[in-house]
Amino acid sequence: MSTETDARISFPRTDTPLVCQAHPDWFAHEQTSLPAAQQDIDKAKRACSGCPIAAGCLKWALANPGPSRIGVWAATTPRERSILRRRLRARLGPDWIGVVAQADRDRARRRTAYQPAPEPSPLWSQPYQPWREELTPDQQQRNLQLLDLAQRTTRPRTRSEQTLGKAS
Repeated sequence: MSTETDARISFPRTDTPLVCQAHPDWFAHEQTSLPAAQQDIDKAKRACSGCPIAAGCLKWALANPGPSRIGVWAATTPRERSILRRRLRARLGPDWIGVVAQADRDRARRRTAYQPAPEPSPLWSQPYQPWREELTPDQQQRNLQLLDLAQRTTRPRTRSEQTLGKAS
């Protein structure tokens, strides 16, 4: 088997310490069907479930069967990766690696094309609540005039309002 890697899908990188770096013995097994190896394989699969680069690791392992022919990669055994490769080939065609790589490039392009909204201006950081603002003397005067006008102006009561008034 070839040990060259497919350059279309790069190996994911992170600054986060990974379990596979701390415990490589859990992940490197040539015979994954041996009962003695099963306990480490289960530990490795559980560790992969919380890994920040598991999706990228799986893509790389699927695209590079030579270097990833043994051990656990992204919670998959060699047999599981072989099945996944066959499914990808059937679904996406013989150049499924190119299709996946192009989808990744398109996704990255869309992600960088999206510009988040700018931070709100400090002037508008608080909701506008005019009832909490101080009234100017002119506003106070106008409000008093409107109140006086409302108190002087009375509308005649309707017959139903008169009847309700008598009942109470």
